[in-house]
Amino acid sequence: MEASLKELITKIEEWDTKVFLSFYKSRFSESTKTVANIYSFFGNFYFWGAIWLIMAVWSFIVRDYDLVILFSGAFNQGFIIYLIIRYKVINRNRPYITLENEGVSKHDDYIVEDKSFPSGHVTFFLYFGFIFAFYYNSAAILIIFLILDILMAFSRLILGVHFPTDVLFGFLFAVLFALLYLGWTWVYWDFFYRWLGEVFWFLSPRVWFGL
Repeated sequence: MEASLKELITKIEEWDTKVFLSFYKSRFSESTKTVANIYSFFGNFYFWGAIWLIMAVWSFIVRDYDLVILFSGAFNQGFIIYLIIRYKVINRNRPYITLENEGVSKHDDYIVEDKSFPSGHVTFFLYFGFIFAFYYNSAAILIIFLILDILMAFSRLILGVHFPTDVLFGFLFAVLFALLYLGWTWVYWDFFYRWLGEVFWFLSPRVWFGL
């Protein structure tokens, strides 16, 4: 049983490498690396951090915190699970490390760590699509995010930072993260953040000193 599993994993890795190199070294990939690098920015945590900040400021202005709370809980829970899978369970190096001898290089200027599985860009882009679709009760939003996420997956291959299975499992984990969060745990995060908001309000100078 164990030998069969190792053989299966070996075959998957061989397929992964073959498909990746074929796509990475293609004429299409070579001619679109600049575009892929620009587009890929919209999937990294700097971009989503800016989105969260905008939502937080807007929530404060309109005094409606539902979306920013929903989004914050989704990010925190998803990121914890993601880190465990990426660094404790799989711990797989990126293509530009394992395939350096094949001429693979890193083309993403925002990469700060070297682990590959699953793709955070693909996982969280679609995951947040589920969050917005849930909040606005719109299937159209989810479809748009799915299409954009497919393009995001290709951009990660073009830039040499993910294998095909990294992005394929990114889609799978996005669905699983969304099912877990929206189907079960979001109410607990909602309670936690509203409780935290009340604590900060109680401790604020406005309450104690009338400022």
